[in-house]
Amino acid sequence: MFGFILFLHFVGLMLGAAGGFAAGFVMIKAQSAPADQAATLRGLGWPFAMMAGSGLVVLWITGIILVFGKGGLGAMSALFWWKIVFVVIATVLNGLTHRTFAQMRRTGDASLAQRLMIYGPASSASVLLAVLLAAYAFN
Repeated sequence: MFGFILFLHFVGLMLGAAGGFAAGFVMIKAQSAPADQAATLRGLGWPFAMMAGSGLVVLWITGIILVFGKGGLGAMSALFWWKIVFVVIATVLNGLTHRTFAQMRRTGDASLAQRLMIYGPASSASVLLAVLLAAYAFN
């Protein structure tokens, strides 16, 4: 059972990372595209952000199960706690991304996409650091 939960955790990681990177790349491409193409590309950002958010939900659920399967919070190393810091940062940035997309839909203001140029790369960097720390924390 533990192996299957770990598998689901990795699936969540794939969804989260793929969605986050794709949303960031699409928004970068939208900036230099002609207006009609930019609108289409910006429309792809939301589904990718939803994919990243879904991955984060899977990661949180399976991560909590895995932690308690490994002996609970007291059994976790300092590297694990640094990993959690970056996971929380990625979660907050994903929430800000969702809020920005909602504001863009509500107001029609495409200039809000500038925020995504900060949130996307910062979220991607946070996820990469979390994965690096996980690799060392769980050796």
